[in-house]
Amino acid sequence: MAAMPKLPPPLRRPGTPRRAVVALLAVLAVVAPATPASAHHRGPAQPAPATPVPLPQLNDLLTGLLAALFPPGGAGTVAPSVQERVAASTVRVAGADCRGVRVGSGFAARPDLAVTAAHVVAGVTRPEVLRPDGRRLPATVVAFDPDRDLAVQRVDGLGQSPLPLGRPVVGTQGAVFGYPGGQPRVEISPATIVASGVVRLDNLYGGLTSREILRLNARLAPGDSGGPLVDGAGTVVGVAFAVSTVRPDVAYAVTARELEPVLNSASTSPVSTGACLS
Repeated sequence: MAAMPKLPPPLRRPGTPRRAVVALLAVLAVVAPATPASAHHRGPAQPAPATPVPLPQLNDLLTGLLAALFPPGGAGTVAPSVQERVAASTVRVAGADCRGVRVGSGFAARPDLAVTAAHVVAGVTRPEVLRPDGRRLPATVVAFDPDRDLAVQRVDGLGQSPLPLGRPVVGTQGAVFGYPGGQPRVEISPATIVASGVVRLDNLYGGLTSREILRLNARLAPGDSGGPLVDGAGTVVGVAFAVSTVRPDVAYAVTARELEPVLNSASTSPVSTGACLS
C-alpha cells in the first residue's frame, strides 16, 4: 500500500468570540462559487453566479440546560496526533442543486463510504468530495435519510481510514472537523457536549420526526454541516447539523447512534437525494 502523502496542517479555530450564526437545519451548508474540477473529475457545468440559498430555521433546543457549566474546551482537548488522523479522514462535499453549488463537510465511516448531512446533498446531482490532500473524486449518494438529516456517499478510491463510531458522554471535550465557508483546508472547532436527548423537530421537508441529538458548546459556521464530532480519542460521537438561533456558541450534532442504521442501509446503487431545499 502506497504511503499516504503528507497533508497540510489543519487549521485550529480560536476560542475568541465571532459573529453569531443564525442557524438551522440547512444552516451549515452553504452555496459557494463553482470550483474548477481537477483531472480526476470534470463534473457538470455549474450555475453561475452562485447565490446563497435561503435556509429554514430550527428553534433552539434544550435551552433549559446551563451550557456555562461546560465551558468550551481548547484545541488541546484533542491531541495533535489525533487531530492529524481525524483531519486525514475528513472531506469537503460539494454539488450543484437547482439553486447553486452547495458545500459542506463529511468523513470516512467505512471503506469508500463518506458520511455527510442530508441537507448538504439534498437535490444534488453528481456530488464530489475533496480530500485534504487536494484530490477530487466523484461521489454517489447511496443512503439519504431526511428524518435523521444524514446521508452516505460511495466514493470509489476514497482511500481514507474509516473513523470509529462511539457513544457520546455529557461533559466530553472534543472537536468538530469541517470546512467552514467551503474553504479547501480542514478547520478544527473545539466542542464540549453539554446535553443529549431525543427531541421532536421537523425533517428536511417539514414533516415532524424524532431524533437523538447533542447540544454542544461550539462555534460552528456554514460549511461545517456533516463534519464529525469526535472525542479526545478521535472516535466519532456525532455529526454536526445545526447551530442555535439565539446563541453563537451553541451548536447541534446528530448522535452516532442515529448514524449506524443509515450506514447499514447504504445501497449498492444510487438513491434519490430528494427535492431541492428552498
